Amino acid sequence: MKKLNWNERCIEHDLEQLPVIKDRRTKEEVYAQLARAQRLARWKRRWLSAAVSAAVLAAAVYAGPHLIVPKRADKNEAFSSPVQTLQADGASSHPEVMTAAEVAPMAVTESGNAMVVALPDEHIGQVVPVAVPLFGRLAPEERLTAALRELDRPPFKEAAAWLDGVKMTPAAGDGRVWVVRVPAGHRVFAASHEEQRLFFEAVVETVRQMGGRSIRFFTGEEEGLHLPSVGRFKTIKISGQKRMYYKNRSSLFSHAVLIPMPSSARSFSEALRQMKKSAIRGLEPVIPSGVEVGLVDVDGRHATVRIHFSTSPSADEAASMAEAVLLTAKEFGLLDVTFEASGLSALGPYPLGERINVPTGPNAALLTADGP
Repeated sequence: MKKLNWNERCIEHDLEQLPVIKDRRTKEEVYAQLARAQRLARWKRRWLSAAVSAAVLAAAVYAGPHLIVPKRADKNEAFSSPVQTLQADGASSHPEVMTAAEVAPMAVTESGNAMVVALPDEHIGQVVPVAVPLFGRLAPEERLTAALRELDRPPFKEAAAWLDGVKMTPAAGDGRVWVVRVPAGHRVFAASHEEQRLFFEAVVETVRQMGGRSIRFFTGEEEGLHLPSVGRFKTIKISGQKRMYYKNRSSLFSHAVLIPMPSSARSFSEALRQMKKSAIRGLEPVIPSGVEVGLVDVDGRHATVRIHFSTSPSADEAASMAEAVLLTAKEFGLLDVTFEASGLSALGPYPLGERINVPTGPNAALLTADGP
């Protein structure tokens, strides 16, 4: 083979002939992908070792400035700089930087590549929906199985086991009708009254969280489901009632969780006012004392929420409040929310003054929280 004598001028000339590559992704999408890859490495996925993830991320960081002409940056810098936690005027001038593991749950759920699985919690007698990130392209019938694999570890394993063998898939159409198949030999048929109730509520809540509005049940290959303690049914409609989110600190999962409860509010703003109080045993308001919700301006499918602080809540309280507001906004058909408040830079990982997409579902941070 003929040896070519390359010099710097030749190389530079040839590189100039290459087409300019433009990255059409937004900063949020780039950051979400990087955060997902970092979290993927942390969990040591079987099909991608931590070493390979680190190499890929390093290559992307090194090659990006040389090979990619980025899009013109817009005003939203939420994901292009470290995220600051709650910080009032006069507090430390050194913001706490969120780690990739802490930011990842928000980024993953905003990307939409997640499934919400409702877990029966016998300790509090309610079901707890948890947004579980999924990786790779999955067929509808594979999504629940993949989510349950992620939950096959303490403290979720026992609760998630109630859904083993259950199939949940959207029927053909717009995804509002779902088909649920329960194996004929499933443990629920010999379970107690309370266990059957929680199983049924877990199935219904899981389908509802994923956009279903009615369910067709099958036991094995036979249409219909008979749970002696709940009833016999073939098809049910899921209530379209809008819900508000409250906090429960007694969950089986050893961390405070957000749980949706039926709402009688006529509007999003009225719902936020009601979220300052709770008459339901075991649940507490997510909007703490010392925090008042002022202006709530709804414009189309976007809302601006103005918050006033007489006392500053902790970073955890602020993050729970912001997440609950976003989830409640989703119940009212909103797509994103802008938080405004004086003297603060952020509510937990949620920046102020910028549009924040409503998440796929609640409690994603449970999957990266430290054990009890």
